[in-house]
Amino acid sequence: LDEVVVTGSFATSLADALTIKRRADSISDAVSAADIGNFPAVNVAEALQRVPGVSISREAGEGQFVSVRGLGPNFQSVTLNGSPIAYNENIRNSDQSGRQFQFRVIPADLISAIVVTKAPTADLLDGGIGSNIDIRTADALDTEQFVTMRAYTHYEDRTEANTPNGSISAGWRNADRTFGIIAGVSLATRDVQFDRVQTTGYTNRVVNGVTVAVPNEIQMTLEREERERISAMGGLSWRPTAEFAARLDVLYSRFSNIIDEDRISFGLGGRSDFSTRLVGSSARVENGVLYAGQINGGRIDRNAEYSEQQHENISIRAEADWDVAGWTITPSISYSEASSFLPVPLQRISGGTAENPAGLTYSFDFGDDPVGNRRYASVLTNLDFGSPTSTTVSAYRTRPINSEDNDTTALLNLGRDFDADFGPITLSSIAFGGQYTDRSRDYQRRDRVWTVRPGVNVNTPDFLNSQLPRNAFNQSVSNLYNMGLTYNRDLFGQSYYIPNESDDTNAQSDDLVPTGADLQQSYGVDEEITALYGRADFSGDFGGVSLDGNLGLRWVSTETLVKGTLLTAGRTPLGAVTTIVTPQTFEGSYEEFLPTLNLNFELRDNLLLRLGASRTLTRPSLADLRTAVVPNSSLITQVFLNGQTALDNAAPSALVGVGGNPELSPYTSVNLDASLEWYFNDFGALYGAVFRKDISDFIGGIARPEEILFATQAGATLTADLLITRPQNIGDATVQGIEFGGSWKMDWGFGIAASATFTDSEAEVEATPGNIITAGLQGVSDTSYSISPFFERGPFEIHFSYTYRSDFTANGNITPGSNAVIDENSAIVADGFGALDFGASWQVTDTFQIFVEGTNITDERQAVYQGNEDRPFQIHEYGPSYNLGLRATF
Repeated sequence: LDEVVVTGSFATSLADALTIKRRADSISDAVSAADIGNFPAVNVAEALQRVPGVSISREAGEGQFVSVRGLGPNFQSVTLNGSPIAYNENIRNSDQSGRQFQFRVIPADLISAIVVTKAPTADLLDGGIGSNIDIRTADALDTEQFVTMRAYTHYEDRTEANTPNGSISAGWRNADRTFGIIAGVSLATRDVQFDRVQTTGYTNRVVNGVTVAVPNEIQMTLEREERERISAMGGLSWRPTAEFAARLDVLYSRFSNIIDEDRISFGLGGRSDFSTRLVGSSARVENGVLYAGQINGGRIDRNAEYSEQQHENISIRAEADWDVAGWTITPSISYSEASSFLPVPLQRISGGTAENPAGLTYSFDFGDDPVGNRRYASVLTNLDFGSPTSTTVSAYRTRPINSEDNDTTALLNLGRDFDADFGPITLSSIAFGGQYTDRSRDYQRRDRVWTVRPGVNVNTPDFLNSQLPRNAFNQSVSNLYNMGLTYNRDLFGQSYYIPNESDDTNAQSDDLVPTGADLQQSYGVDEEITALYGRADFSGDFGGVSLDGNLGLRWVSTETLVKGTLLTAGRTPLGAVTTIVTPQTFEGSYEEFLPTLNLNFELRDNLLLRLGASRTLTRPSLADLRTAVVPNSSLITQVFLNGQTALDNAAPSALVGVGGNPELSPYTSVNLDASLEWYFNDFGALYGAVFRKDISDFIGGIARPEEILFATQAGATLTADLLITRPQNIGDATVQGIEFGGSWKMDWGFGIAASATFTDSEAEVEATPGNIITAGLQGVSDTSYSISPFFERGPFEIHFSYTYRSDFTANGNITPGSNAVIDENSAIVADGFGALDFGASWQVTDTFQIFVEGTNITDERQAVYQGNEDRPFQIHEYGPSYNLGLRATF
């Protein structure tokens, strides 16, 4: 047999990443592709979690958001080849992600490297107190000519589905290396099942004469998704002379997701009659929490949601480098657009039993340690979910949402090398430049309750005739009722209309005339950023210790224009409530000076000491700046259908909502960083770092009563005081920690890469006027680590990667937020979670390689609790997944 040459491997990617880290101007880390189309993870975010200080959050098992050094996704500035990227918005529910970049929209197959800069330089784009994450694509003139193809099948354990995936990339350059083209396309598909069992919170109720915390309900949510990402990238590079070069990069991605969700809810402590419906002898209380009980009567809700999401991203960037009379002039211009909309708007079918029907019983039992075991003992009922007549449908609602985010940025950088001595210091170069960014966000939402068509009866067997998966919740609940049937989505969509407005339940936001409530929930934000910077690089030698570093100052000005709508109550002469709709605009501006200093000492060969000091900012989330007010969506529907009765009978937990605050100030932070890095060979390094961030104007949610208007089906307008949570600048925060990392490879093929981060954080915030308290921060895990052993010998390679992050407080969607945690007793906390992934390959010939990859191969479940581990909040299960395929390089 001919000798097989292995050109790209897991160890190669580690070595390339170390080279990037070592050559950086400040404290940085990187992830690198072994070859184009051979990124060392299934997902971009999942590759980043191996970097010291980086942790991720997953949705249905897929890495999506990235946190760095304890600070959540909103605190990261994400760029593509150095230019800003527009952000997709959450459109599946009422929560907003704002400036959180969704890494799932970027295909790993088309990325050459990702650099995480933790100590900024003045020329780096601002906005990331946590870090700057630069996603880099390859330059055709910096690579050899190639064609790489990757074809594989993706298998999901929960759905037992195999789906096709693949990519092809190619690069060409002429013989003179003056012109080159690089291009690639990628397809990724998954059919997933995501099981969630949760309580939705707790209410104090009397049980057998004692007040205890009772779950509001037991909610069983079965979510099935069909995910597809189609991506394409292209690049042109032109270098006609040694003094001039130009480059054009284009990246397109479309992430589509069909979501089919069934939810069964068993009413408990959220019901006002809970204590009278509980069978006292069935109750079991552990540490002041009801852990088991049976209800006679009560109510079971049977709801379903269906939607088709589409997130489109396009980024276009042009850059030139021109050497003129010793100066390097680098202008660039970029345009980025992120569109998020619902080709099929969220369609919600609401139904259930009657109130307290005769003979209905249901029960739950958390077991001994539901958070630690990631499992409930039982959820049971005598209701037959296989019978189409066991429940009735009460409402059919839709929610079209459309979000458009645009970013146009012009950058100009000028630099010149120097050789000027100032005592022991030599000025080696200077650079200065500027940035102009025009960013906009337009978010439109409509909510409609539809009317059943005349002569149609939706409570017949034709409308409830599809069998649910029999493996639903089989890992998270030991003893479960029969899942039974689900609704016929297509038939429901054909059976409703809105008189005098729409005949199509797939109507988009532009097709529907906005009501006052629609306008109140929609918003627009325009943001204009102007920045100037200066940077000086220097070097020196002090007693055999060489030094290089940079000193810089960045001035940045931000102007914002927020557009929204205010609804207020008016009165007719007869006293009836009317709605007064008032358009609103808010203008804001602020300026900041952001100094940076980075010192790099070479204490001896291959041993570097880096020191950094800087001031950075993060702008408020675009969603936090909105004027919008979003009441509880279920309450809106109930009031629309049932009027004042729904308000009179609403539980306190339902009389809530969220809103924005266009008058927010940015977060600013003073940062101190130090790292010690030892590079002992091309594949080996050990490094450690300490950091501290003192953050001012930290933002937290403050809940206060506000009068909210409600429309009704009868035509009347009602008002109610709701507790509306709005973001406020409420205090200061400190994040500090230490991180370690390293990699090592033996000559005979075994190696290991590992990292660990230990973080401490707290905030001093004004929870109420004059009341200063110590609070925690959302999204901060005290401990996170990654261990990746690997073995490479000849044509064979295998690697494993175990990543873990400890508990962190989260928002309602169980993703890291960016707010202070004011009430720790009610805080939603994601329990510590670790997952094991692996990859292996066999280089069959110089051209062909067979590979297999696995994610969460030990089938770990995630648990969430509220306040403390005695109060389980959610257990979710998404299962392992695998790739098996062929890679070819020509």
